[in-house]
Amino acid sequence: MKKIQKLILFCILIVFIINCKTTKSIGIFKAYLNQEINDSIKSDSQYIQYIYPYKKQMDSIMNQPISYARVDFTKTGYSSNEGNLLADLVLDYAKIYAKKNSIPDPDFCLLNIGGIRSIIPKGVVTVENIFEVAPFENELVYIQLDDSQMKEMFDYIRTEKKGHPLAGIKLIYKNDQLYTAKIGGNDFDNTKKYWVVTIDYLMNGGDRMNFFVKSDSKKITHLKLRDILLEQVKKYKELPELTDQRLIYED
Repeated sequence: MKKIQKLILFCILIVFIINCKTTKSIGIFKAYLNQEINDSIKSDSQYIQYIYPYKKQMDSIMNQPISYARVDFTKTGYSSNEGNLLADLVLDYAKIYAKKNSIPDPDFCLLNIGGIRSIIPKGVVTVENIFEVAPFENELVYIQLDDSQMKEMFDYIRTEKKGHPLAGIKLIYKNDQLYTAKIGGNDFDNTKKYWVVTIDYLMNGGDRMNFFVKSDSKKITHLKLRDILLEQVKKYKELPELTDQRLIYED
């Protein structure tokens, strides 16, 4: 009898312990298949009506004409007309900014071809065109390179064989070796330190331009590249077509 009572008490205790455990909630999830975005999706008229005033204001800004292009500006070639144009615009601005802010005058400009995200089509050039060309929040920076860093830059450009935009500098490679390097019209001087104007993305080693990272002399402007290009393009009723060869590879 005592054994039975003990057994009953034991069972009651087990049931009590089980009932005292925290109840776990079970989440219910509904799976949805990916839906292709195409013309079959109906427009939400209420949503369109809501955003219309903002879209109208944005369109009026983005469609504003700021210059004219007689030809298509593209990234084609090692010294593309678009790359030459953008590098020149940046270098010209950087020299003016340097004088106004007591910064050493930049010797040349080096940008990255991958940073140019769109062409500038022939015809009226709008604000939207420049936003498409430079959609990123890159900032203008000045970087000083010594002899070893300059030579590392030369070697990088030699091995990359990409049309990175240049201004104020001309490089000729023959038989996979640097043949000529002229900066500001003068031969490269290995006793001199050169100031390069570029963007913060490259300053931090973007596109494997690690020679910029090694510099201990940098000046950051916090000026957006896109804003600089907008300001510079507005100076021209017609964009200059720059076809001079600044980066040449010969066998």
